[in-house]
Amino acid sequence: METKVLKINSAQIDKDLIQEAAEVIKKGGLVAFPTETVYGLGADAFNPDAVSKIFAAKERPFNDPLIVHVGDKQDLLKLSVEVYKITLDLVDAFWPGPLTLVLRKSAIVSSIVTSGLESIAVRMPDNPIALSLIKAAMTPIAAPSANLFGRPSPVTAEHVLEDLEGKINLILDGGKTQVGVESTILDLTQTPFRILRPGGVNLESLRTIITDIEPYQGDKILSPGMFKRHYSPKARVILVEENGKAQIDRVNAIASEFSRQGYGVGIMVKEENKDKYNGDFNIKILGQAKNLSGCAANLFTALRSFDKDGTQVIVAEGVKEEGLGAAIMDRLRKAAARDN
Repeated sequence: METKVLKINSAQIDKDLIQEAAEVIKKGGLVAFPTETVYGLGADAFNPDAVSKIFAAKERPFNDPLIVHVGDKQDLLKLSVEVYKITLDLVDAFWPGPLTLVLRKSAIVSSIVTSGLESIAVRMPDNPIALSLIKAAMTPIAAPSANLFGRPSPVTAEHVLEDLEGKINLILDGGKTQVGVESTILDLTQTPFRILRPGGVNLESLRTIITDIEPYQGDKILSPGMFKRHYSPKARVILVEENGKAQIDRVNAIASEFSRQGYGVGIMVKEENKDKYNGDFNIKILGQAKNLSGCAANLFTALRSFDKDGTQVIVAEGVKEEGLGAAIMDRLRKAAARDN
C-alpha cells in the first residue's frame, strides 16, 4: 500500500483535501491526522472492519481500547447511554480539548472499539483539521496515536511515516502538534471519578469542576495508555527522579558507568542543566523546568531523535510532578519500564 501525504494548513483549511481524506474514512480506510495532542490514526468508529485495520497497522493488542473522536457534543447521545449533567459540565469546560471521558457505551458501539468493555472513551479534539475531517466524514472517528504500538507517540507527520509508511492510506500533514502528550482520560462510570491517564488537562483544572476525583491505582486495562511499558524508544530509558544536585550527580554516575561499558549514552536534560554533564554523551534538551508545556511538546521528539542517532541508553532527568509534569512523568516512567 502506498501512503499518500497531503500537506494542509490549519489556518486556511483546503476543503478539497479534507474531503479526500473523508472519502478514505467513508470507504473503510485509515487516515492519520493531527490533533492538538499527537497525531491520531483514524477509522470510521461504526465500521468494525475499518477499526480492525487500526489494530493491524499499529500491531496493537486487541485488549487496548480506542478513543472515539467526535465533532459535536450531541454525538455523546449516540455513543453513550448515560450522559449526566456533570458530563456536560466537563464538556462545556474542556471541549474541544485534551480531555477524554469514559462513559457507559451504547449498543451501537462495536466491542472491537472498546476491547470488550462496557464503557467507551470519547473526546473532541481542539484542532481545526481534525474537526473538519470528522464533520466531513459524517461519523465519529476511532483514533489512537498514529504509531506502532508501544513506541513514542507521533507529533509530526514524519513520525507517522517512520512507523506506518505502507500500512495506512493517507496522512494529513498539518505540522507539529501543540500539546505533545496525549489527552487526560477521566472515568465517569464509577465514583469517585478516576483519572486513568494523566494528560493535557491537569488534576487541578478538573477539580475546579468536580472535587470527588482521584488517580486510578489498579492494574486493569480500562482505557488506552494503561500498559506498564509504553511510549518506549528502541534505546533503554533510565529515569532519574531525584531533584537538584542529587539528580545531576545520579545522572552523571549512571551515564558514566554505561559509557564505561561501551554503550552509546544519551542524556535528556532540562535546559538549565545542559552544561552540567561531562563526558562523551549525546545531550538533548527537554525544555526549561519552569516551562512544562514546552517540555511536554518536546518529549516524544526527543525520545525519537535519540533512536535516529543510534543511542543505546537514555538517562532522563525527571521533572516536577505538577500540572503537565504529571503527564510527562507518566510517559517517562512507562518508557523506562522493563518487560521483566
